[in-house]
Amino acid sequence: MRKSKKELKTVLFVSRTDDTNMFMSTNPVTGGTPYLESAFMKTVKNQPAIKWVLLLSALMAITVSAQTFAAEQKEAKQKTDLTELSMEDLMNVEVVSTATLTKTTPRLVPAAVTTITAEQIKASGARSLFELLDIYVPNLQVISHHWESDHMGLRGTINDRDDKYLLLVNGRVMNEHTHYGALTERDLVLLQDIHHVDIVRGPGSALYGPGAISMVINIVTFNADTFKGTEVTGRMGAIEEFYSGEVKHSQAFDDNDGGLFVYAGVGKYNGASKYDAPMVFPYTYPDGSYDAGDPFTNAPINRDGQSARNKPPAKIHIEVTKDDWDIWGRYTSGGKQFPWAAQGLVPSPVGYGSTPVTNNFYSYQQMTGFIGHKQELTKDIDIDYSVSYETTDFTEFRENSTTNAYREDEYHGKILLQWTPNEQHKVALGSEVSHRELGLGSHLWPHIAPVSQQLDPMPQWSTNMYSLLGEWQWNINSEWTTFLGGRLDDHTYTNKMFSPRAALVWTPNDKDTLKTMWSRSVRANVEEEMKRQAMNGGSTSTPEKVDTLEFRYERQQSKNFDLAASIFMHYNFELVSWDETTKQSTSVGTQKDWGVELEASYHTEKTRLTLSHGYTKLIKFDLAPDRTTYATAAPYGFGNDLSNWSNHITKLTAQQKLDDKWTLNASFRIYWGFPGTKDYGKYNPVLHSGGDQFIEDGWEKAYRGDYFLDLGLEYKPSKDLTIGVTGYNLLGIFNIDLNKRNYLDSNSDYRCEAPAIGVSVTYKF
Repeated sequence: MRKSKKELKTVLFVSRTDDTNMFMSTNPVTGGTPYLESAFMKTVKNQPAIKWVLLLSALMAITVSAQTFAAEQKEAKQKTDLTELSMEDLMNVEVVSTATLTKTTPRLVPAAVTTITAEQIKASGARSLFELLDIYVPNLQVISHHWESDHMGLRGTINDRDDKYLLLVNGRVMNEHTHYGALTERDLVLLQDIHHVDIVRGPGSALYGPGAISMVINIVTFNADTFKGTEVTGRMGAIEEFYSGEVKHSQAFDDNDGGLFVYAGVGKYNGASKYDAPMVFPYTYPDGSYDAGDPFTNAPINRDGQSARNKPPAKIHIEVTKDDWDIWGRYTSGGKQFPWAAQGLVPSPVGYGSTPVTNNFYSYQQMTGFIGHKQELTKDIDIDYSVSYETTDFTEFRENSTTNAYREDEYHGKILLQWTPNEQHKVALGSEVSHRELGLGSHLWPHIAPVSQQLDPMPQWSTNMYSLLGEWQWNINSEWTTFLGGRLDDHTYTNKMFSPRAALVWTPNDKDTLKTMWSRSVRANVEEEMKRQAMNGGSTSTPEKVDTLEFRYERQQSKNFDLAASIFMHYNFELVSWDETTKQSTSVGTQKDWGVELEASYHTEKTRLTLSHGYTKLIKFDLAPDRTTYATAAPYGFGNDLSNWSNHITKLTAQQKLDDKWTLNASFRIYWGFPGTKDYGKYNPVLHSGGDQFIEDGWEKAYRGDYFLDLGLEYKPSKDLTIGVTGYNLLGIFNIDLNKRNYLDSNSDYRCEAPAIGVSVTYKF
């Protein structure tokens, strides 16, 4: 859960986002982000009574907190007002970070963390979480897919589903567990409820549990403590057509301790036409209807999967904060068409003929309720409690049939104790329990019996996961700090999953910080795959595992200029991915890779510049017996690179306040090329089975780099009104192929992203 009001003041001023200091927020290079706390509930072995255990835990929290309420109130009044501290002082204030369980200073956080503030979200003009993270996060890549939603990956780790990272909202995991992984709200153009986003770049299973193989994305919303008044935002785009309306309002309680925050947004994303955003294939069709390398104009016009249900994408967030209580509810709905699927004829992935299909899409809705409480037992001991409930609907329609239609419900409880016995030692111990009801009927398509790609018909079943976790931070002296921790997870269908972590941080002077970090992260397979294995008489599922070693250097050259560099290695990476032989996600081999990330940041009251470059390189891939992989063609004797990854990725952002009313914004992303994709194209027997139908000159473009340039101008005629204009993918005006976005596992085709313009108007009452 998030911090109490008195601790939240610390959070606010480590990431300051007011108009007068819009470029003085947490620096994106060295500033660890102290926003999130976890809380964990006791492990309960009486499985049928899990729901009652969660309810009783909440009642216990209420009872115990009542006994200490008066003492807490008295102590709160004695706290120093953190708003009076300077930025330098605030960077030395101990808080709980997204990347730790124990309190520490941002400088000591044992991870590479990127923070994107509300002001940066507005400056970017981003039209989705996909685009926002693509702009700001070093070595993160977004790629399209013919068979699933778009995908995000980090440091070379990407999959045919988004099940290798965790998506959180206010510390609560929002992943869909049956089939996909991180699914909800990534596609929504509705972003105004977000106070900031923390991205832990690297494994995070030791903190958040199975699934955090590559990264953790934590969306932190506004609440009554971080937003005051009423604000209305309208946005629209041309060429890449979209519309959205958002409103947020907060009302403080009479004693000014907490309040009510309400947000609602609705949108529509039609996308670009088949002419402004054409698809390109390397095939020549036998009937001569299509020549390799030319735009394929049967691509869809409408990208919004919600159109199939005649309901627009929407988001609602309601939150109440009072004293040390945090209660919120959230609803999101969205979806997207698959870019290759349209009314008419589309290229067939095998045989290069044509297949008549109808509109193909996926659609989802998710509702979450959360109750959290922070209790200070003594000045040295804090306990966080939380209980939550989440229900997720998912439907998918492709190739003229429904491939997924189901609902899953999750009941979740956490408890975390933090103990600071002295200045040198900090300890956190906690537990967590999760109960999932799976194979339920979908509210989106209630006329269809539950079905998934691996389970047809789909039974109703349930699973439980029990977890224990802890962390010990030892401040040895003024220069050396260590972090030791780990997490043990026990799932119904897996062997026990252990995720240890160790870090050593050295601060030899006021400017330099060196971090050595080792961790093991794990991931259980998706629930449908594990259920299928159990139904077929299989034993417990073997979890995916990756060991990661990272060395990171950070330097605060001056109060305005920061530098950082990371060297990382993934080894013993027991990759679980799609296997074409067995037609399921399973262990396909062992991967080893390494990479480097370089970062620089310059920030003043009027100027912000960030520059990053990421390099990732495959070292070795050992293919499992009788398995196939799309991850690389190296086991087949073609090259030694990852097939769905750009080895080099460069990102630049710039913001300049021209005066009190005008601000110029810019971002530039370069994916320098895809050598591993080219190698897989050379190997792929399907591509070459068509003989002369396959034209090498046609697919050479797919392996070239991608270049995305956005420019924006913001105008504030008054303190309450803000008008913004953003031009997207502007290099496509000169050459549309510069804006291409490759497809996962296709090794050949791509779709161009349209040059477009967007306008936003925000008024605060």
